[in-house]
Amino acid sequence: MFRYLLVIITTLSFFVPASWGEDKTPAFTQKDFARLILQQFSWNGGLPKEPVDRDYLLILGGKRTYRYEAETAYNEKTDRVTMNSNPMFGAFTGTGWILGVSDTTTSTFTILLPIEGEYDLKAVIKGNGFVWKVGNKEYRADSKSAKFQEITIAKVKLKEGVVSITLQIPPEGAIDSFSLSAPNYPSIQPFNGWRFKDGLTAGRLAETAVALTNRYSQLPDVEQKTAPKARADFDKIALPPTVTYTTASYLGPFTSPKWLRADFRGETLQIPLTVAETGYYGLVLNVMGQPVIGSVNDTPFKLDGKPYLYKHDIGLYRLEAGDNTLSVTLPPAGGIDSVQFNKKSSTPDDFLRLAGVTGPVDRLIGAEEAAAVLKKIQGSFQIRK
Repeated sequence: MFRYLLVIITTLSFFVPASWGEDKTPAFTQKDFARLILQQFSWNGGLPKEPVDRDYLLILGGKRTYRYEAETAYNEKTDRVTMNSNPMFGAFTGTGWILGVSDTTTSTFTILLPIEGEYDLKAVIKGNGFVWKVGNKEYRADSKSAKFQEITIAKVKLKEGVVSITLQIPPEGAIDSFSLSAPNYPSIQPFNGWRFKDGLTAGRLAETAVALTNRYSQLPDVEQKTAPKARADFDKIALPPTVTYTTASYLGPFTSPKWLRADFRGETLQIPLTVAETGYYGLVLNVMGQPVIGSVNDTPFKLDGKPYLYKHDIGLYRLEAGDNTLSVTLPPAGGIDSVQFNKKSSTPDDFLRLAGVTGPVDRLIGAEEAAAVLKKIQGSFQIRK
């Protein structure tokens, strides 16, 4: 009897209405949101035909320095050149380089550019009389050397996507690689990075909305007395002979027991910045010199400076928990005393309020709500302009 009852129950289970089972709409994931961002702002032209996660991250990450190897970008079926891997012209990158023939020849490079913009075109070449054709313009380039040299060709405006560049190569000319570089855009991502398989929550939507509009400066400040530890580790610098410590007070006020000053040659210093928590920090440098240039984690800055120690606000930077790097190039007789950290608050509620997204933080977001937020941003802010 029990056997027959079990069979009946098992059989009936196959006819349970769909509404009784898994009828939930698949979660709108962070990857779906990333795709939607590229579509909304017409950035998907920089994707390959079959994109993988890295391709989306490359565009959203905003870094705009791309290097292309000549031996992988040329058309081996039509170009009258040869590939070589002999270091006869000096060191090279990639698996080899391209060598021209005994007379002038042409090579066509086809590349994929993830993000549009105005780029500095540079190339590692050997020989004189190269002619680059980009769009409707031509640019001449000479290495003026019998060895590979990196040469700046020109500034070129390019659309994202597949780009074709024609290169006229002089007799016995050679090219190893070429690059396109432009200032980076701020990265577009949730505060702790993308998790493409996770559902999109209100908190992650708000964080990404703030990133899209680059409004981190509008987050509230953390009070100095409650701010996590942050310091510039001057004592970890291996001082070159061009820089010494001084206690001279006639060149402006300083807060350290002694400050660093370069001699008549100037110097570039790599100063470790250590913070206890990942976040956005306003940095103030007490420096002397005209000009003072540098970067924070490879994001550049430039100060006109003064002939005495003066506190300069160099802006807001994302610092990761642990080690970060401040690079400072001091001009002749320039100096640096200290780095001041002003942390921004980055609680989930801070992002929700700034982005105007309704909580709670872990509320799942659907495609329609995500699209509405993006449309509102597009109508109110200049994004990557």
